[in-house]
Amino acid sequence: MGALAMSGAVEASPVLRLCSCLTAVPELLAEVRSELVEHFGEIVLSSPAFAFDISDYYEPEMGRGLQRHWYCFGELCGAESLPESRLASGKLEERFFVKGRRRVNLDPGYLDLGKLVLASVKEAPDKIYMGRGVWAHTCLRYRFGRFVAPDHSFPDFRDGRFDAFMLEARGRYKALLTRFRETARRT
Repeated sequence: MGALAMSGAVEASPVLRLCSCLTAVPELLAEVRSELVEHFGEIVLSSPAFAFDISDYYEPEMGRGLQRHWYCFGELCGAESLPESRLASGKLEERFFVKGRRRVNLDPGYLDLGKLVLASVKEAPDKIYMGRGVWAHTCLRYRFGRFVAPDHSFPDFRDGRFDAFMLEARGRYKALLTRFRETARRT
């Protein structure tokens, strides 16, 4: 019987870095965006405000009237940078603390052609440990031309409210990835 050939390692494609910003204080958004740009680069796509109205999980700490905003950054990065992104965003959250409470909740992550992954500092059976106290949580999967939330995802991901924005972000990512690959071929 012949030996089985092992396939070689495949270089992973770079991903589109993004960040969710949850706040009940919209006046902070300009400053938050400025800080995010300083850490992650130019914001090339921003979402409209999405009401965080499915859960009251954050209300005791952050108050009522929470809204989620999404920001996509123009420079592709490696998926392995997820722990560093989470640690940096945690420090940014601390800058906006008042009396020990968060006014901003930042969830960095990435989008590739098949999924949206967010960084988490909480362990769960469906999350993959990335190191440095950070887990990767697949919140959306791309299938048959649309995004689908796994059953373990958050309620506001499952109801589809972010789908149009994520499709736009995926289109932006595809264009950036094409440009990246063309540049790599020329060098």
